[in-house]
Amino acid sequence: MIPTRILCITALLLCLYTQLTLAPVEGADALPHAGLADAAPEVCFKCHKDLATPPEGGVVHAAFGMGDCSICHLLGADNRFQLIDTGAGLCYMCHDAKNTQAKVHSPVASGDCILCHNPHQSPNPKMLMDYPVNKLCFNCHDEAMAKHAYVHVPVSEGECTSCHDPHQSPHDKQLREEGNNLCLMCHADKEEDLKTKKHVHEAVEMVGCTGCHSPHASDTKYQLLSAPPDLCYTCHSDKEGPVKTPHGAIEMKGSCVNCHDPHASDHEAQLKAAENKDLCLKCHDRRRKTKSGYILNMKAHLEKNPEHHGPILMGDCASCHNPHGSDEWRMLKKPFPAEFYVPFKLERYGLCFECHDESLVLDENTTANGFRNGEMNLHFVHVSDPRKGRRCVVCHDAHAAQGPKHVRETAKFGSWDLPIRLELLEDGGRCAPGCHLPRAYNRSKPVKNR
Repeated sequence: MIPTRILCITALLLCLYTQLTLAPVEGADALPHAGLADAAPEVCFKCHKDLATPPEGGVVHAAFGMGDCSICHLLGADNRFQLIDTGAGLCYMCHDAKNTQAKVHSPVASGDCILCHNPHQSPNPKMLMDYPVNKLCFNCHDEAMAKHAYVHVPVSEGECTSCHDPHQSPHDKQLREEGNNLCLMCHADKEEDLKTKKHVHEAVEMVGCTGCHSPHASDTKYQLLSAPPDLCYTCHSDKEGPVKTPHGAIEMKGSCVNCHDPHASDHEAQLKAAENKDLCLKCHDRRRKTKSGYILNMKAHLEKNPEHHGPILMGDCASCHNPHGSDEWRMLKKPFPAEFYVPFKLERYGLCFECHDESLVLDENTTANGFRNGEMNLHFVHVSDPRKGRRCVVCHDAHAAQGPKHVRETAKFGSWDLPIRLELLEDGGRCAPGCHLPRAYNRSKPVKNR
């Protein structure tokens, strides 16, 4: 017969053992569930109190909300509620696989869905661990990409998933669309231009939007990778210079896009106007100060003077001027003297003789032009003097004038406007300028001037 004292001790030990196995044991190694027959939530919540109350305005996982923890957990022989499957395999019991396309997000590829999603419930949409989405993304990705003066709206609003699929995609970086098509999902106005305009910027077609814009943020407006003209020079290095006479439009706010549309245009070189004259006059509609002196209000000048030079009639200022700048005076494409008196050399007038015949000034005697006294070529007389040759624009306005042949009413000599007083006659003419005594000429009967 067993002594009463031993029976009491045995009963006490059994009672203590039962209490220990039914009570939760804190620690990372074990959470015994002895004696549990099922995973009823009211039982689970006695220990897992953090799951007992759904988050206000939050989201509860459907499986968890059904009130049966055994949908995901299985009571094992060691009294642990193990997961029925490991990693993403458990999620794919209900959800479609998220690792079947070419580019899979790293947490998805490793099966770590719970890096981003709470498996039970969350105060955030989609049971996300944090919100807005960018807070979650920046747990792994460098937040510095958004720390700039100009931030792309989806980034500033925390909507990374507007552009990236958080699970998988057929495109690099899990983008929702490939290349420019991604940007055009929102920028529909640019899509219309790219489809309908005659001339599309090669950078848009060959490199794509991200060749010029950061998709996240930058320190330049419109998330440009750098400000024009430096951005433009990364491809158009031939326009960079340096040049002695740069175009003011490039140095102004807006730079290259003052004249060019950076995406598409109906005009060559993506110009913003059909004729470059119209484009030029958008800025040259007032008197402008430059490093080499003042430039007149060209728009008003052309409106006031009806006799326009041929390039102006064609609407092509770029026939004579390089719109990006040049080493010549007034951004001219070819040499032309800036001084009033210039010893004559043909190479100094390369601009004029792009169109005009050299014989206009080289031939001492001629019948080929109307400005002659008999056969004496008066262009030769005025221009070819090796000591005091006068440049063409002393008498002719290179843009427009009141009378024929673009002859000026006055000739600029320092701060003095010398009157020209040209009078055209039936077979010649006469003038009484401030630079010499009155003179006359006649093509049929040469005049003997004093």
